Order: sequence, then structure tokens, then C-alpha cells
Amino acid sequence: MNGLGEPMSLRLNHIDSMRGFAILCMVQVHTAALLPAPVSTTHPLAFISAAIGGMAAPMFVTIAGWGLHSGISKRKQNEEPILKWTIVRGLILISLQFIIGILLPQRYNWNSPGILTLLGLCILIAPLTASKDELFTKWMKSKETGFFKSIVIVLFTILLLNYCPNLIPGPDWSSMINVNSILHWFQLAFISGTYPLIPWIAFYYVGSNLQGKQLNENWKLHLSRSGSLAISTLLATLAISISTGTNWAETMGEGVLTFFPANHWFVLVSASWTIFLWDIFRLSGKWISTINSWLAPSGRLSLTIYILHFGLLGQIVDYIPELTLIEAFGITLLHMGIWLLFGIMHEKFKINWSIEHVIRIIVKTNQYTDSTKSIENRDN
Repeated sequence: MNGLGEPMSLRLNHIDSMRGFAILCMVQVHTAALLPAPVSTTHPLAFISAAIGGMAAPMFVTIAGWGLHSGISKRKQNEEPILKWTIVRGLILISLQFIIGILLPQRYNWNSPGILTLLGLCILIAPLTASKDELFTKWMKSKETGFFKSIVIVLFTILLLNYCPNLIPGPDWSSMINVNSILHWFQLAFISGTYPLIPWIAFYYVGSNLQGKQLNENWKLHLSRSGSLAISTLLATLAISISTGTNWAETMGEGVLTFFPANHWFVLVSASWTIFLWDIFRLSGKWISTINSWLAPSGRLSLTIYILHFGLLGQIVDYIPELTLIEAFGITLLHMGIWLLFGIMHEKFKINWSIEHVIRIIVKTNQYTDSTKSIENRDN
């Protein structure tokens, strides 16, 4: 969702394509969660749906981390102010989360923190941690500190929740979305909500370390490395599940991999697979270029699609009759297709209206104000 203020010419099509894939996966999992259909953990379609749902948010946050890191780097090179740029974006995303709560009261309260709250907080925190980045860089003798910071965040989360078990998200959905006070809102946003800053900011840091250029040479080496890591972590958690007799993956409850809360195994596996998918989307070739041309428009409208699909679900979900698992899965794919075509048509007919466009206007207005003040101060 980052890079909203960048002209299209400065954007990388393959990154927008992966962002589009992530937002369409989010559409699928949100639709599946709201449809009145039987719940199954053994049916192949249920497994596919769970896999899509488990990867959607990690991809989303990781790509946002890459976008923020790229945006800050460009502004540093151009000697442009960073603080106001991050504050405007951060506050806008946090504000939009309240709109989602209003659009989908069947799932959220109007003041429930969510993934946009998470992204907004990550953006606001970025300037505050900039000085620490220099210390990490000197200590590690490397500029690539994102993975190290991710490990620190995960370890800190394990220790925090071990000594403060009352802060663990859950045990049910309502406890993660019901806000009792302003202080409780911050607790949910930072630790105990659906997408708390701790440990989800780890994905943001992973994204800050990823390379955005397409893979032309040594692509086999990159894919073998990231693919081996992804498969190894997945098989390791499966082995733990079999040896301990614990459920392998659960959205909520007891399992080796749990989404609510995002435990350390989930962060490791989903981050590894996100890196693997990142390398796949960076490949060059006719087939991947075709896929990118279809998905990239949705990626450039990711924030608009994210908001609007909640509005559509909020209006129709109460009127959908009881469905079979196959029917429900078909509807989720249909809903994905609607927003895929929306992105393509939006770009084909050069429609300007979008939430991204509004944000660009707000940002440009603030930048113009800052430039005017700088000129006035210089003249005086």
C-alpha cells in the first residue's frame, strides 16, 4: 500500500503485480470468512483457502515495508523532508481503518484496530527508528539490517507474551476487536488486536531488505535459495506437528502455526514464503510479464480495492443463503475476479478517481505548503 504518492512511471510493474496478488488474496479470505458455509479443515478447498488467507496479510505488510523503505531512501537522496511525509501517510491509513469498521459492522466495530492501523503505525515509527538503524548498521557492518530487526521483534514478542500472558490476542474474535477505552485501543493496536504492531512489524522490516530489481541473471540461484528456505520451514513445522500430536495450522486456537495470534512459527514460515513469492514475481519472461500486466493494475489500486470490497461485503453478506463449501469457494473466486477486472478497467479507461489519487493530492498540497514556507523563510 506504500508508494501511493509516486507517479506510475517511477513504479515497478512486477512489484505492483505482487501487491495486486496480495490484495486479491485478501479479498478471497475476507469473503470466505463471512460466507455462511460449513467449516472444514480436511477438505482440499478449505486447505487452499486457508493457505491463501495465511499468506495474504504477510505479503501485504512485507510489500508495504519495501514501499516505505524505497520512499524514504528516495527522499533522503533528494534531501526532501521525511517526517511530514510519513506523518500524513500514517494518519491517513489509521483513519481509513475506522471507515472499514463502519463499512463492515458484521465483522468489526467502528473503532477496531486492524491491518491499516498496523501499516499506519509502522509508517509513523519509521522516522523514530532511523537513528537506531545507523547503530545496527555499524554493529552488523552491513546495511541490510531488516532481517536482524525482524528476529529481535519475534524474540521480544515471545518473551513479552510469556511473562504477560494476559496480553496474548484472543482467545476469541470479539476480544480482539472490542475497544473498552483509548488505552485499550493502543493495547490492541500494539499487542493484543487482530494485527498488532508486535510481532507484525517484523514483516515490515523483512520488506525493507528486499531487492526490487527484476531477476535476469542468477535467477535459478535466487529461487533455489528462497524456495529451499520456504519449503524447509514448512516441512519443519509439519514435523513438529506430527511428533507432538499438535494441530499443524489453526486460524485461532492451539496449533504449531497460528494466525491469531501470529506466533513465531507462523512469522517464520509466512515470511519465508513471501520472500520466495517475491523472487518469483521478480522473474523476467513472457509468461510472468503477462501475469504482471493483469495483476499490476489491482496493485496500483490496492488501498481502494481494500476499502471498497469491505463496503460491498457489508451490503450483501446478510442476504447470501446457506452455501456448500464448493459454492462458497466459487463465490470467493468470483469476488476476486470482480476486483481484478475493476483494476484493469480503471486503468484502461484512465479513471482518476481512487483513494490513492486523493492521498496524492493531500501529499502534494502539504509538499507545496512546505516549499512555500521554505522560500519565504529564505527570502526573509
